[in-house]
Amino acid sequence: MNIYQWLVPLISLFFIYRLITQFKANKRLLIGTFLWVTFWILVSFLSVFPDFVSTNLSKWFGFKDHINAVIFVALGFLFLISYHQSSTIESLEKQMTELIRKMALEKQKDIDVIKKTDNKSTSKNKETTPIKKNN
Repeated sequence: MNIYQWLVPLISLFFIYRLITQFKANKRLLIGTFLWVTFWILVSFLSVFPDFVSTNLSKWFGFKDHINAVIFVALGFLFLISYHQSSTIESLEKQMTELIRKMALEKQKDIDVIKKTDNKSTSKNKETTPIKKNN
C-alpha cells in the first residue's frame, strides 16, 4: 500500500466529518452536503482501489486508457458542481433583487407618510395663523 492510499481516506474522513457538523449547525444545505460527501467518498475509493476504479470506468465509458476515464469523470463532476453553484448564485441574485425592491417600496411609503403628515401640520399652521392685510 502506498502512502496516498491511507492518507487520502483520512483526509476525506476529516472533510466528511466537517461537512456533517456544518450541516447539523445549519451552515450548509442538504444538497451541497450530499454532493461534497459523495465527492470525498469517491476520492477515498479511488485512492484505495485506483486500478479497479479506473479500469472499470474505462470499460464502462469505452475509453482505451483508464486514466482518461478518470479525468473524464472528474471533469463531469466538476461541471456538475459548477452548474449547481451558478444556479444557486442566480437564485440568490433574484432573491436579493426582490428584497431590495421591497425595501425601496417600504422606504418610499414611509417617506410619503412623513410628507403627508408634514403637509397637514403646515396647512394647520397656515389656517390658525391670522393673515395680516396691509391697507
